[in-house]
Amino acid sequence: MQHFRSTSGRTRAPLVVLSLLAAGGLATIAHAQDGVTPGADAPEWVQKLAINPDSAQSRRYSEQQRIRANSEKELRKLRLKYFGAIKKQEIRQTGILKLRAYSDPALFPTLVEVFEREDADVRGAVMDIFAESRTQEGDASLAWVAIFDRSAEVRRGATSRLQRRTKEEAGTPEGVKLVCWEGIRSGKPEAMASAAGLANDLTILEAIPWLINAQVQFAGVDSSGGGGTRQGALAWILVGTQTAFVSDLTPVVGPNAVAFDPQLSVITEGVILRVLDAAVVSYNYDLHNVLEQLGSRGMEGADLRGLGWNVPAWRNWYAGEFKPFQAKKKADALAKAAEESSQGIAADQTAPK
Repeated sequence: MQHFRSTSGRTRAPLVVLSLLAAGGLATIAHAQDGVTPGADAPEWVQKLAINPDSAQSRRYSEQQRIRANSEKELRKLRLKYFGAIKKQEIRQTGILKLRAYSDPALFPTLVEVFEREDADVRGAVMDIFAESRTQEGDASLAWVAIFDRSAEVRRGATSRLQRRTKEEAGTPEGVKLVCWEGIRSGKPEAMASAAGLANDLTILEAIPWLINAQVQFAGVDSSGGGGTRQGALAWILVGTQTAFVSDLTPVVGPNAVAFDPQLSVITEGVILRVLDAAVVSYNYDLHNVLEQLGSRGMEGADLRGLGWNVPAWRNWYAGEFKPFQAKKKADALAKAAEESSQGIAADQTAPK
């Protein structure tokens, strides 16, 4: 899911998801991924996932698709002319200046795809375009690069630009949170670790329940009795001793000669272990460590190490302690703001005219 390649329909799926993350909301993502096509007889919850073609998000996405189709060939020609195997700095700098003209947010997913294999100078220029746009598309694209890019250096560069953007916005944009959610649920260890790290760097407290569910993953192997197609055991282990003996002796007679043809058999004594079913439990330390740090930060320094890897205990803590704590913190902040506002009004009224 991490890589973009225009030659494969399967690997172009991330480009679509990134476009939806930039242009739409969570309902649009769910519809596009699950392939839901609700009709008049569909349940109400399915109909809510439908994309309204007349909505502002749908029209925006359609317009962005048209712009991408018109500009993709130009971007690929620019890459061939100024970048790739060309190492002369004057030519590359000229290409970077021309590249900066493609600052339309509709082109951001295409920029990620076309220039994903370029050197650091071009990748940095692309990320600067995202950051300088100060748009939700740019923020979502930076988050995508920070999580799914193969280069650790590029991921760090995207993260630093996102940290500056969150300071400008005085909070984490919603598109960035959605991309973190995509990374944590991707099932790819490297992307999950990068998404957790980004959530930690940006203090995305909304990621805590995602991390709780993803820190421990279970995978089972179905045997013949569970409705699967496997017949017999998954594996077997034999610990024993084999003893050979003569089970039959056939005489062979010839002129002036007699011989015997023995037939050997084997007796096995010992223990056989049959594996009829199996389950694999994966413990993701990267997600677990970030979960402890984020949870402790959200609870203003509480020690959460005692919860360990106990997922039900984490869920109970989140519902019974974390959410009430955050609700009280928010209520106190609102009350303080209201008190300061009332004091300011009273001071204005008592001030001499």
